[in-house]
Amino acid sequence: MSNQRYNYYDPEFTLANVSHDSELLIMITGDYFSFTIIQKASKKVLVWGEQYKLQELKDPQELNEILLADFDSVKIGVLSQSFTIIHDDLYQDNKVADYARYLDTQAGDVVLVNKLDAHNHVIFKLDEALAQTIEQHFDLNMVFFAAKPWIAAVNIAKPYLQPLYVNIEGNTIQLYHIKDGKLDFYNNFRFNNADELMYYIVLTANELNINLDATSVILSGDITVSDKKIQRVSDLLPKVDFNQNQVVMLPSGFISHQILMLAGLTLCESLVVN
Repeated sequence: MSNQRYNYYDPEFTLANVSHDSELLIMITGDYFSFTIIQKASKKVLVWGEQYKLQELKDPQELNEILLADFDSVKIGVLSQSFTIIHDDLYQDNKVADYARYLDTQAGDVVLVNKLDAHNHVIFKLDEALAQTIEQHFDLNMVFFAAKPWIAAVNIAKPYLQPLYVNIEGNTIQLYHIKDGKLDFYNNFRFNNADELMYYIVLTANELNINLDATSVILSGDITVSDKKIQRVSDLLPKVDFNQNQVVMLPSGFISHQILMLAGLTLCESLVVN
């Protein structure tokens, strides 16, 4: 995607009517965030921007009118690398503090819980600085583990043969695999170059006994066909495609896989313990 601040702004959009039928979606990845405004009834993208520093979320300047507007709803995704997934058969609300021990929490960290999918909960943490940044203007009850909207967006169309799903945002790769209609694997890793990116895909496939000569790798995220990050993947693996799932109505010329995880927030609902 481009490095422009506003990737898109609908010429007919006005902030005057955002409270009636619009929701603000924010996705935090590392030190940056992207956002979109969606018309809820039509799922039409009204505004889309990316690559804003977190300071802009905490103390809005350029996005002041947008971030502080009175939206019908606001949902925030966070690509946390400190998480643990608990199957529903083992999950108990009163044991969240015990599960959080797997996260190596520090004083001031905030632990949140999401229903990840139909069969699993995910417990994840926000460090103190990020939690304070979000709480400056938003409610932590509307924060979702980033895999939740991505998995929801992936699963709106389920292929007969289950591929290995890969999402790339900045220098973070997420990998997701389904077996017999249920979660088989999810994890995310930081990488520094194309070789490391390829390594995590092959490592995951080997651990899951997936034959990459016969199984499709479906890509989404902050990538394009010409992106050097994925050229090694597409050169060495025979079945690599971009995710074609379309969760929202995009402007002409925009590519659905680039906004898939962010758009997936439209499929998430707030929970008492989210």
